[in-house]
Amino acid sequence: MERPEKHHFNPAFSLKPWAGTDDRVCQLRLINGRVVAGRVHPNATGYERNLYKTEGIAPESEQHLESNFFKPIDTAAELALRKMLARDKTYWTSDMRSAWTRYLLSLRFRGPDTVKDLKALMVEMWSTAQDAVSKEFAAWRHNGYPATWEEFEKLLNPAAPYIGATNMMIRIIDNDRIRPVIARMHWSIHKLADTRVSLLTSDRPLDWPVGLSDPNAYIALAISPNTIFLASNDRAMQYAIASQSPTRLAKALNKVAVTQAREYVWGTDDSQAAFVSKHFGTSPITSAITEEQKTAALRVAAGDKAGLVA
Repeated sequence: MERPEKHHFNPAFSLKPWAGTDDRVCQLRLINGRVVAGRVHPNATGYERNLYKTEGIAPESEQHLESNFFKPIDTAAELALRKMLARDKTYWTSDMRSAWTRYLLSLRFRGPDTVKDLKALMVEMWSTAQDAVSKEFAAWRHNGYPATWEEFEKLLNPAAPYIGATNMMIRIIDNDRIRPVIARMHWSIHKLADTRVSLLTSDRPLDWPVGLSDPNAYIALAISPNTIFLASNDRAMQYAIASQSPTRLAKALNKVAVTQAREYVWGTDDSQAAFVSKHFGTSPITSAITEEQKTAALRVAAGDKAGLVA
């Protein structure tokens, strides 16, 4: 069985619309504090080896998250992207709408920083839970368990926190509360036919400024050098966006994508290299897991005795 080790947090299909006649995109990458431009194939960028690997389990299962979760998401999303870029106005099936929604959520949470934060949190939660149980093992011990904590500890699966991180990643992206909200938003495709500035994309490409419960919430994503996908709670926002100058729209979305970038920005060429160098990564680095969420999770772990034997 194939065990893919190149894990794309920006799938190659999403970068192909920026490729030139040489089948390459312009990669603007932050290396040692400076932005370096070069032309690369979409499959040769936006990935990290074994990013989604589940450590400590059998080799035939360790790539489950990549092979059985992200690959199907990306395969379905590619079909949706083709539909949008072809200006296909046929009805969006519920399956296709759901696929694109999952893809949008994956872009929000599949980046290297988020994945590593999640794994680190699960390791800390596991350690916290072990500490809590070890201190009161005699009182907590059930019939059939070893007599001492030291003996019981040997029975625990050291891969448990990594399995937990994998499962949590799946639950976050397959969120039954958020996905229907996005699917019900007003969707549209905006082609910027007369823009003087082409759209860029990055390793953090989503313009998602507020929570989805806000009436003014929207999600914007450049899906080609001249095309924007937009989802919004307010239908009027669709018309307001469409009435703006294409160049102004492109510049605004480019600034979001570039300031949020952590390692990569991509375009058709290096004509915007100065702009990228000026704004690269200037947005504050924020984790997808807030300090409040982390504190709450550790508090739960401290009292989660059942989790050790799940």
